Amino acid sequence: MILITGATGRVGGATLRQLTNRGLAVRALVRSSEKAALVASPLVETVIGDLAQPRSLEAALDGVTAALLVSPLDPRQVELQGNFIDAARRAGRVHVVKISGLGTALGSPVRSGHWHAQTETYLADSGLPFTHLRPPFFMQNILRFAPAIRANGAFVGSLKQGKVAMIDVDDIAAVAATALTTSAHAGKAYALTGPEALSYPDVAERLSRVLGRTVVYQDVPLETMRQRLLASGMPVWHVDVQVDFSTALSAGHAAIVTNTVEAVTGTPARTFEQFIREHVELFRR
Repeated sequence: MILITGATGRVGGATLRQLTNRGLAVRALVRSSEKAALVASPLVETVIGDLAQPRSLEAALDGVTAALLVSPLDPRQVELQGNFIDAARRAGRVHVVKISGLGTALGSPVRSGHWHAQTETYLADSGLPFTHLRPPFFMQNILRFAPAIRANGAFVGSLKQGKVAMIDVDDIAAVAATALTTSAHAGKAYALTGPEALSYPDVAERLSRVLGRTVVYQDVPLETMRQRLLASGMPVWHVDVQVDFSTALSAGHAAIVTNTVEAVTGTPARTFEQFIREHVELFRR
C-alpha cells in the first residue's frame, strides 16, 4: 500500500492522481472528513490523521510499504515531519519519498531550506529507505498573478532579473510516483526543475506571446513586498520565509537546470509555455 500525505495539496494531490491513473490503490492521509470527501474515489482509501498527533498516524501507516511525505510550510515543520518519520519507523520498512524545496541545506539562508535539510538528515539517519525530491519553484505559483494579469496586464514581484528553473507540479508528481513504485531511487536526492531558467521579465514575455497582448512585470523593492504581505495578514514567520525565497531567487540560487524529470520518468519536463497554454483561460480577460 502507498500512503500519500498532503493529499489535498498541490504535490500530494497530483501524485495521488498519477498513481490512481495507473490503476493503483492508494491511501490518503487527511485531517478531516471534509477533506476526505475531496479525494474520495474507488481507488483511494482515506484515513483521518494529523502530523501533530503521532498516534493518529498508526492506522494510516498500517501495511504501508511506501509513503509520500509533504506538508504545508509551518514553523513546526521539523517536528511535524519528524513525527511521521518516527511513526513510519515503528510501522516497518516504509520507503519515504520526501518533498523538500528551495535552498535545502543545513545552515541555508532560506529558513525553510534549513528545515527541510534537518528533516532529510533525520530521515536518512532513521534507517528507512528514502528519496529526497527538491523542486525549487512551482510553475503553479505564477497562477496567483492571474487576476492582476486579467485586470491590467501586469504582475508585481521582487525577483529583479533572477532566473528560476521552475517546474510544473505534475512533473514533480510523476517523479514522486515513480520513486514510490520502485526501489531504484532509494537513497537518492534529486533537484527537480523544468527545462529552462526564466526571470520574471521572461515570464512576462512568454505570457505576452501566448495571450497575444502585452503583459508587464513590475519589480518592487523587497521591503515594499514585505509590508504588503504583512498588511495582507500573513503571519510574520511566513512573511520572513517569503522574503527568504525572494532573496534567494533574485540572487539566482534556483537557476540551475537539471534533466532529472526525463531521466527518472522517460518524459521531458513541461516547458513554461506549455504550462501557460494549459491554463491560458485563467489569464484571459
